[in-house]
Amino acid sequence: MKREQLKELGLSDEQIGSIMALHGQTVNELNKGLATAEQERDQFKEQLDSNQSELDTLKKAAEGNEDLTQQLADLQTKFDEAKTNSENQLSEQQKDFAIKLALKEAKALDEDIVLGQLDKNSIKIMDGKLQGFDEQVKGLQKSKAFLFQQAPDPTPTPRIVAGGNPGNVQENTGLLSQQMKSESFNLTNFLTQEGDNK
Repeated sequence: MKREQLKELGLSDEQIGSIMALHGQTVNELNKGLATAEQERDQFKEQLDSNQSELDTLKKAAEGNEDLTQQLADLQTKFDEAKTNSENQLSEQQKDFAIKLALKEAKALDEDIVLGQLDKNSIKIMDGKLQGFDEQVKGLQKSKAFLFQQAPDPTPTPRIVAGGNPGNVQENTGLLSQQMKSESFNLTNFLTQEGDNK
């Protein structure tokens, strides 16, 4: 979201400043969540590396002892599975954060609902960028536009009224006998509208 885009919509500088401040808060929250996830990932990686070093040391110490060697091999297998699962979970979490941040930029009204509409398996993170995301979001913006914030119409439709009291204009919406029952009925406006309609 850029200031120029908001100016094109006809918003004042004050409105643009408020929108940019709110947008900045949301992006900062998502960036904090992403930073926390990356910090957790790094801690898990350090822990996994430390565990792998200990396993390697134990393997060397267990050479010649078949029972201990088998136990260590089993432990290594479990460790490798746990490492793979952790890496997959961290990768998935990082992808979710990146997608939610991108959905904020796409003006999704509720990131979790839109995230549920996406095929996350076809979205990949390559070089820090989401691939396969833009196509899906553009499709949703067309097919389910109600999930996204709509740009306000920059040109309001003018209302043209006949002379007299424009704050109390009576629309010609029925028969004269029905309109005359209203306290705000104005015969001059009614006749003017009748003449314009013919």
